[in-house]
Amino acid sequence: MALSKNAIKDISALHFKKFRLNFNKFLAEGEKIVGELLHQDQLKVEKIYALPEWLERYQSSIPVTIQFESITETELHKISALKTPNKVLAVVEMPLAANIPLVPLGCALYLDGIQDPGNFGSIVRIADWFGIRQVFCTPESADLYNPKVIQATMGAFLRVQVQVISLPDLLAIQPALQVYGALLEGAELFGVSFLTPSLIVIGNEGNGISPVYRALITHPISIAPGSGGGAESLNAAVATGIIAAVFSHQLK
Repeated sequence: MALSKNAIKDISALHFKKFRLNFNKFLAEGEKIVGELLHQDQLKVEKIYALPEWLERYQSSIPVTIQFESITETELHKISALKTPNKVLAVVEMPLAANIPLVPLGCALYLDGIQDPGNFGSIVRIADWFGIRQVFCTPESADLYNPKVIQATMGAFLRVQVQVISLPDLLAIQPALQVYGALLEGAELFGVSFLTPSLIVIGNEGNGISPVYRALITHPISIAPGSGGGAESLNAAVATGIIAAVFSHQLK
């Protein structure tokens, strides 16, 4: 049976934040991410739309509580948010907002206006790689449930808690946090001894950390370029990866 026009309309609406909030649902796409969703119990998968070859291989792994439907490549292109859809798409219920937990011994990340979905998702994936379980962000940052963000996390959104909160509000809840910020005038990263619990603030792709938040940073840090380096700056996700690697190494 062909996918109905109403179904295409309802699924495509989830490309946009307004409708994700209205319906309390989001899209997850691709074999890896949907495969991970099938083997977890924290998020409810409402329905799976997949090409016949994917269903032939994985249908036996779909829990009986999850509906599924076979669709054509043309139909998948109509409902996908990706330029190159990857065989399967899931409609997933958003979780309820959680209370802000205390940052354990270790660190959390704070994203100040990271707006590019690819950067945002990559940073969540980096956090997962280095065992950082909390990422906080400003309301102006990209939406975690943007399909491009979900795709860029490569499943890390299932293991890393992402919460929207202003930095002053977070510090009011957790005043013991040592606040590190990536700034050009900061101390050279490889000479820094991190104190815990730590919060590492990463600024906007074009403007860096906002002046208001800059005033809240107690430990400015910087990544010095190599000899002869000509790049003007580092990508936000790349900078996060370098900082997280140094922090993780110190904790070993």
